[in-house]
Amino acid sequence: MYTLDNFAVHAVTSPENTYIYDILPTALGLVSISSDDKLRLLDPLNLGSPAVVKKINQDVTSLRVLLDEGVVVTGGRDGRVEVLDLRSSGKNVAKTTPAPILSLACSSPYGVAAGTELTNHQATVLIWDTRKLDEPAVQYVESHSDDITELQFHPSRPQILLSGSTDGLVNIYNVTTTDEEEALHQTINHGASIHHANFLSDVDIFALSHDEKFSTYELVTNPEEGVEEPAPVHYRDLREGLGGEYVANVIARPDGSAVLGIGTHSRESFDLIQLKKSPPWNFVPESKVTLTGAHGSEIVRAFCFLDSHQTVFTAGEDGQIKAWRSD
Repeated sequence: MYTLDNFAVHAVTSPENTYIYDILPTALGLVSISSDDKLRLLDPLNLGSPAVVKKINQDVTSLRVLLDEGVVVTGGRDGRVEVLDLRSSGKNVAKTTPAPILSLACSSPYGVAAGTELTNHQATVLIWDTRKLDEPAVQYVESHSDDITELQFHPSRPQILLSGSTDGLVNIYNVTTTDEEEALHQTINHGASIHHANFLSDVDIFALSHDEKFSTYELVTNPEEGVEEPAPVHYRDLREGLGGEYVANVIARPDGSAVLGIGTHSRESFDLIQLKKSPPWNFVPESKVTLTGAHGSEIVRAFCFLDSHQTVFTAGEDGQIKAWRSD
């Protein structure tokens, strides 16, 4: 176990009580979205004054990187999907949906998917080619019965899309197929409202519920009838097993492992705990990394890595973005 030290802070002081929702690294710098409906581009070396501040969606909810060179996508409760080139003032807007956007996924260079809130008894997955944003290329409207809170493209097969919902399901689609029944490749019933879900590898999937229940599943590679799916591995409530009070997310790492971010309000700390495939996937709490002080008693909404700078970034409900590294 060891600790990282905070060496830089960017604070949004106006308006007061601004939350930072998400942060992601790009080749141009660190990009954030926040509850003041602004996107900021920050220098990761010092988190000084933003190089870019853009007014984006009304009630922004989601941020994804489409091109590492500086093209990002945002979504919001206004039903808009905005494609922004941070190298210029350019902005392209997808056709407005009738429902709030809660989740996004991007597949470089042209694929964008959005998931909606349940509206008029329908929760929709929409997929655009960014070269033609006037109409979605694909829409799936029947596979979820509640808000779609997570979308992720497969790390090496861009035709495979994962969706997660508060209905407790994680669905896997082949998005080259417009017919929804044929496109639905696999359905996983996690049994609790999905907070995050993603691919840990080409064949491994995790699901994390809003009540912090965590499980791993295998992607079905042979969808023929009669082929039994591998059994999932259930880890129950991670707060009980790992000692925290809330889980921020799980992020896959380049070396094939993953890192879980878990926070503790009462101790004002945030821990990074490695997840390795033995198999099965196992947490390694004895080698955890602690960000002492974290964001005080406020929740850490997001974290990310900038390996080229050996730096971890966190974003919190205190309106701050912090940079951490070892001495």
